[in-house]
Amino acid sequence: MKTILSKLQNYILPSLTGDLVLKRTKSSGWGVGLLALGILSSCSDFDDYNKEVADATPSANQTLWENIQQNAQLSDFAALVKKSGFDNELSQSHYYTVWAPLNGTYNASFFQGLDNNALLTQFVKNHIADYGHLAVGSIDEHVKMLNEKTYDFTGTSSYSFGDKDVAQSNLPSNNGLMHILNGSLTFYPNIYEYITDAILAAGKDIDSLRNYVLAYEETYLDEEASVPGSIVDGMQTYVDSVVVTSNSLWRDMNIRMNNEDSTYTVLLPNNKAWVDSYGNIKECYKYAATTKAQVFANGAIATNPASITIDPTFWQDSLTCRQLIRNLFFSNNDDYNTWMEGTPSAYGSDTLRTTLRNKLSNPKDIMKQSNQTIELSNGKALVVDSLAMYSWETYSPEYTAIAASANNIGRVATGSTKTENLPDSVETEVPSYLHVIPAGNFGRPELDILLPNVLSTTYNIYCVFVPSFFDDKAAEVLPNRVIFTLNYCDASGNLKDKEFLDESEENINAFQERFNLADNASNRTTIRAFSNDPTRIDTLFVGEFTFPVCYAGLGNEYRPNIKITSPFSVFNKNLTAAFTRDLRIASIILRPKEMEDNEQ
Repeated sequence: MKTILSKLQNYILPSLTGDLVLKRTKSSGWGVGLLALGILSSCSDFDDYNKEVADATPSANQTLWENIQQNAQLSDFAALVKKSGFDNELSQSHYYTVWAPLNGTYNASFFQGLDNNALLTQFVKNHIADYGHLAVGSIDEHVKMLNEKTYDFTGTSSYSFGDKDVAQSNLPSNNGLMHILNGSLTFYPNIYEYITDAILAAGKDIDSLRNYVLAYEETYLDEEASVPGSIVDGMQTYVDSVVVTSNSLWRDMNIRMNNEDSTYTVLLPNNKAWVDSYGNIKECYKYAATTKAQVFANGAIATNPASITIDPTFWQDSLTCRQLIRNLFFSNNDDYNTWMEGTPSAYGSDTLRTTLRNKLSNPKDIMKQSNQTIELSNGKALVVDSLAMYSWETYSPEYTAIAASANNIGRVATGSTKTENLPDSVETEVPSYLHVIPAGNFGRPELDILLPNVLSTTYNIYCVFVPSFFDDKAAEVLPNRVIFTLNYCDASGNLKDKEFLDESEENINAFQERFNLADNASNRTTIRAFSNDPTRIDTLFVGEFTFPVCYAGLGNEYRPNIKITSPFSVFNKNLTAAFTRDLRIASIILRPKEMEDNEQ
């Protein structure tokens, strides 16, 4: 077992969290190393991989590094291995297979220009794998290289590896095998490597995206996985130090960008697309330095409002960037997205679903913004000049405040409430509603509904009324006569009220004709109040409003609210006989104006 563990000491295993694991060895600086070893069931499990080729040639008694150095046709490859610092590894007992490209069959000077870390990852480890991989008989093997990339090793009498032909095979060494290639293997970066490496993405102008992604990268010492050494000057030193580089953005976007076994399609906005989208999104995330909201207690409005102070510039930038990036990633294995890989989807080809499970309904418009497709080791990337997603499907969605939800009830005055569920036989999208019942013969209920996560944009506001016969079959079917008052915070941090009335001539004339009321100050709101249709679930248009400030992320204490009340006196017998004072409200809906303009 000791021998096997020695040979496995540099075997690469993926981190369980998807993090990239880096290891500093005593001889070769920073390199990829071991995070965890699984339990080996038998000491002979790997014997077949580590057998040397039976060969009487002198090379069988030398190391891989000695054989590479002594082959004049591999001098360029030897120089690159030496520059990367991996020559020492090829001199040790660990068993490798090397696919070495011949001089003159690839651009060695390009790789000489890379820094050592890039050279090691993109070239040297792209041509070396653990264990022995023989070219004997008919083979069809998927080989994982030291940099986690996978290539096909195929053939019968002649062989190919990846996209290159094997010129000579099975050259033995005492610590591995070597095959000679006609050309170097094409390195395909994964998504994370491509985004974060400026050289790989040269000319694609994705600096804005790269800088944002790198801002979430952190590197730290994994003390548990490291091998401790002596204490020097009171400080713990390590014989082998395992350093983990992770990026919290991966988890937030539900994507493993560096996982070679996954397959994704990724949109990469170039700098123009980033700036344009940023400018559009930030208008919806304008915050006030101090945001206030009404406080309700025991059916009354408190004298002192709730107040929160933030850095509005920081909040706007942070949420704008987060909204910009959250719809760029798509798993090709998602049932909605398989059509992108040529496999028919049960959902057709008119919908995409992001890794955050957000659905986009215009994939053709989204994809046609790209004229550059980059093949990656775990999918493909499309560099786009514009992000063509609909705002209401991404950063400025429709909001619904369910009246029956305790979190959305701000206040019920001069009345009591109960929550009703609609019968199963009713075909409707409204699951439940709030029934506000007047407190006695002279009660005139008022209901305040809190509006969550409102953005600084323009909404069309609707109120959904439920007819009385759903809960009281014997009740007389009467409409409501109500007005709506929106309480909100302006850009200066002051609370304001906005009253919504039905100013249409049809409403005013019909009401005056029926009730013979003079159009004066005392009757103004009664004459211009809204009436719903009591024979159906009625979605009533309240009005259009542009919120000056954004409330998203501030918490449940800091929200605007909309008040629903009857404006007429309970002593007006004509009106109390014509309109119900009970409120049966399902929800308040805020639909972005841009969304409705598009629909129309």
